[in-house]
Amino acid sequence: MPAQTDFERAIAFEHALGERCAERIVPFRFGRAFFNDSYRAVWDLNGLLVEEPADATAGELAAEADRLQGAAGHRHRRVAVTDEQAGAALAEDFDRLGWRALRFLLMAWRGSGARAVDTAGVEELADAAPVRPLREAISRAEPWGTDDDVVRMVVEAAELAASRARGRHFAVRMNGEVVSAADLYSDGRTAQVEDVATSAAHRGRGHASAVVLRAVAEAHTAGHDLVFLVSDDEGWPKELYARLGFEPLGRTWSFLKSPS
Repeated sequence: MPAQTDFERAIAFEHALGERCAERIVPFRFGRAFFNDSYRAVWDLNGLLVEEPADATAGELAAEADRLQGAAGHRHRRVAVTDEQAGAALAEDFDRLGWRALRFLLMAWRGSGARAVDTAGVEELADAAPVRPLREAISRAEPWGTDDDVVRMVVEAAELAASRARGRHFAVRMNGEVVSAADLYSDGRTAQVEDVATSAAHRGRGHASAVVLRAVAEAHTAGHDLVFLVSDDEGWPKELYARLGFEPLGRTWSFLKSPS
């Protein structure tokens, strides 16, 4: 059997974490549906994962999402496709159905990038509690951020994921307040930099670069031979990550239907 590519390793890491965060997993024709009923409003923890996409159509996948997520009482629908070509082939038909397509870029750190970054001001936190106000503030800036229960679920779900992935927390503080942070997930060999966030008032000062590279350095010191992260393929952060030494591995897709 050929060795896994780094892209396959990163995907396997994400799937394993999804399993550890799920309260129940339901097989269906094209893969598995993941559910966490404690955090039913958190899209990343509740949706369908397409693992056998060969003959799947957007209509069939949407119907399966209606069946499975409808039975769970979900108002949203989410279908994740980790095969890049299969996702691209489904995108147009999902668009016709009124779903939104998101393409994500997985990137691996390959060495020092073009941007020199001072990480001296980054500290490792004992737990996630000091980061919670930053996560809450960023959540409240989202269109759904007026719902206190949803904000709570999103923040707690991030802490759940970190706890299931041996999470370590890195932050920059200003006047005692965390203004930028990133988590480092691990399985002992592969590591993921996740939940990179900076408060709106402190952006553009290099804090995000610092927490990311501190996390990378700690991962390599701990013996990980693959450090990756996931970025929106349509957003600007991927350009920042490229300047920090991250290179593309491959892309995945998520198809989303918001509550009407």
